[in-house]
Amino acid sequence: MNPEIDPEYRAIHLDALTIYNRETNLIRSKPTSVDSINATNFLAGQATIFADAALVLMEDARQPLNVPAALLRTCLEAQARANHIIAVKGKDRENRAKELVQLMHVGHEYYEKSAIQLMKDSIPDESKLMPRDRPYFPAMKSVLGKVDTSNLEALKKQYKQISNNWTYGKVVERDKFRDPTSLNRSEAQPLQPVLDLAYMQSCAFVHCDPASIKHGQILTTIGLAHALVLAEIIAIMSFFTALGKEKDQDFVNLKKRFIALDVNEKILPKKNLPASS
Repeated sequence: MNPEIDPEYRAIHLDALTIYNRETNLIRSKPTSVDSINATNFLAGQATIFADAALVLMEDARQPLNVPAALLRTCLEAQARANHIIAVKGKDRENRAKELVQLMHVGHEYYEKSAIQLMKDSIPDESKLMPRDRPYFPAMKSVLGKVDTSNLEALKKQYKQISNNWTYGKVVERDKFRDPTSLNRSEAQPLQPVLDLAYMQSCAFVHCDPASIKHGQILTTIGLAHALVLAEIIAIMSFFTALGKEKDQDFVNLKKRFIALDVNEKILPKKNLPASS
């Protein structure tokens, strides 16, 4: 156990995971066609999975914080996209969510057919293969030949067009950080400018960014744990909003516990934390 991690962060994370799993199991037992629910459920799941992995890694105080910091980026992306969906209501919300759901399917098909086309282009004849793979060449050629990749360019265009609407910078709306109207579009929106700074810092650990040398020296266990759990809570809050359960008492109590933590003001101003319902 890493003594630098407040046990309450661990407890809140585990309770958040329990609440998320509770609602997810209900959806699995009775699937819904509501895109906003399905999309935010996926995004909240991403936030909880990566937060859990990061917190587990952080338990070993001997290890650097670089990898958990890299995992934080996925949590921040997930909460920003989930917040983007629930920041509008009605038809607009469902249209946004529908586009993200569409991106899941188009993206998978595009990646799959790109890999198949690459294999088609890379192994035109048996001589291109390693000796150990040559016995499988007839079967591989037969399977690959049956897959139609003629729509690859169309898929690429569609994928890029949709995915451009879901980049982190687009959904977090950096250009509106000083716009009071935009900052009031959701309960968590006032937090996005602060979390954006954490996102930009965490990007240095995802890529081989020279800035990570300096950033790694200023990472703190308490700050990283706080950001991970906060991102997780916002993502789940978005999911509960889509469900119409934002006043769920278990979740309200969880937010109150998070707000009650003695947080260093330099990590995140308490006045900007999500208010309890």
